[in-house]
Amino acid sequence: MTKNIADAIVFLLKYVKNRPKYIKDFKNGNLYFTKLQYFNDLENKENNDKTGDKNESKFHWEINDLKSLTIAGHKINPEDITKISLDLEMNSIDKDNCGICSFFAVYFRDLEKDKDNENVYRIKPEVIEDIQKLKDGDRKLFVVKNVKGLIRESNEYKLEHGPVIYYDPKYYEINKVSTNHLMFYKTNKYKYQHEYRFVKKDIGKGNLVHFNSLEKDILEIKFKIKEN
Repeated sequence: MTKNIADAIVFLLKYVKNRPKYIKDFKNGNLYFTKLQYFNDLENKENNDKTGDKNESKFHWEINDLKSLTIAGHKINPEDITKISLDLEMNSIDKDNCGICSFFAVYFRDLEKDKDNENVYRIKPEVIEDIQKLKDGDRKLFVVKNVKGLIRESNEYKLEHGPVIYYDPKYYEINKVSTNHLMFYKTNKYKYQHEYRFVKKDIGKGNLVHFNSLEKDILEIKFKIKEN
């Protein structure tokens, strides 16, 4: 049970490529897991920094309050250092073997009561803007209501899952970072994505997973999304 109702996920949203096969698979409860390396390549090779992320599965820490520095036994004056940073990153082999499936999570805190009917809740305008911003190309938007069922089956499949932690590289404390879960960290640049991701670590054995809980429980949201 969620201790704080504000942190409870009400439903999940997902953009699906507007192709018959992908839409049919999704409606039938089949989820594709895309390797992490793909998202690195998408920005590095195609300059797509919306879906792509050159820092995917990497924690980047910019050290701004350096008091002292010693390299190979030699003390360095911090004032002589213009910029220093530290990266924790998954290796390329793991990025090729590890796949993710991502959703936009709508939490109870993202809703507000309708001004004309207190029994009706609506998504806050700023959250709707984030949903609109997330769209990348020709895609349809679907809502998943049975979140508990999806999470239960994910546990049965032994998939890791959870909300992405968005951080400021200048201020986030590196000792809080789990090096075994680097795929759950992204910079604040992507905070608008409200991402809840599912992780499959052996996509070499198949990148498609079937979820009974999704069958007949997926609805398309038919409203116009603003294009950026």
